[in-house]
Amino acid sequence: MLILNNREIASVLDMNTCINALYEGLRAYSRGDAARRPRIDLFTPTKRPDEIACFSSMEGIVKNGYYAIRIKPDIKSFVDVDGFKRNISYCVQPGLYGGLILLYRTENAELVAIMNDGYVQHMRVGATAALGAKYLARSNASTVGILGSGGMARAFAQGFSAVRKITKYKVFSPTRDHLNAYCTEMSAKLQVEFTPMDGAEQVFKDSDIVASCTDTMKPVVNGRWLEPGMYAANVSGREVSQDFYERISLVGYLAFKEDPLKIAAFSDDNFEIRMKVMAYVSGQGDERERIPSLREQRTFMPDCRWEPCVDWQSETAVGRTRDEDITLLAELSGNNFQGGVSSSGIQGLQFACVAGAAYELAAAKNLGQTLDTEIFLQDIRT
Repeated sequence: MLILNNREIASVLDMNTCINALYEGLRAYSRGDAARRPRIDLFTPTKRPDEIACFSSMEGIVKNGYYAIRIKPDIKSFVDVDGFKRNISYCVQPGLYGGLILLYRTENAELVAIMNDGYVQHMRVGATAALGAKYLARSNASTVGILGSGGMARAFAQGFSAVRKITKYKVFSPTRDHLNAYCTEMSAKLQVEFTPMDGAEQVFKDSDIVASCTDTMKPVVNGRWLEPGMYAANVSGREVSQDFYERISLVGYLAFKEDPLKIAAFSDDNFEIRMKVMAYVSGQGDERERIPSLREQRTFMPDCRWEPCVDWQSETAVGRTRDEDITLLAELSGNNFQGGVSSSGIQGLQFACVAGAAYELAAAKNLGQTLDTEIFLQDIRT
């Protein structure tokens, strides 16, 4: 069994590998050979009135491949930063994070790796946005606009450059030092011009692909900024306004799902929808109200078309068919989509695919710390 940290994973896992792994996982999902359980959060108050404990998990499994469960332990607060309410989190102490991926081989249920989740998290979201660009951006797309300068913004840029010949990135982030450092780093990494901009609207003007990669709790993207022919991507539905959705004319989806059980018909102790995620919440009434509910309902893109990105039976691309369309990716079909590429319901499948690929590459190079598998086995039936 291997213990792998982010540095070791990053040394072997590149964006093209992530994109290919996701494609194979989606192909398995389309034929019924993969499954996923969407994210569920468990909340409880802490002794500090401004902080809440949140434990998230999601899981996925691929036939003849791997099962992965990603566990994310956080202390959360919701604070105003530069005029925007942001979701701030840490584990143990500010600046540290504790997310883990437990990876099992499906053929014998063997635990093969325990991995830091940070690098895989960013790469699996960036690879998903890249698959969206592959099928939904114009073939001649060359200019990208990005809001944000963190890990997601780095992964999205790598993803877009992997599937299109990008010659220029325009970027805005409210913290100028972070913005300049991001542009310098990514220009050197991708050998493409990254230009810092003075405002969010400038990022969108005359761009072919646009992406919002922020952690804001309220919209920072205005729908009027979208131009005909754009492919738009966002990490979270919280980043964009209602008129953003209303400007979309084509939604492409990577996988089809039957209508799920209506959540309103589901009943269980302590079950709620919080931050648009299935959640179980403990604490008293005033303590529970510290967690944003984000229950508002949207009338989502009433006039847009929904098309598959791929015909999985023939493995032929579908996606964009008209240059003038403004396009968006929804990983699963369904006309109630309100999220972004990090919160679509197939996260568990993404972790199983990408973490599985990372483990195989790392094992081939003898990376990581090894532990005897017997440590994790017992002779008492459970």
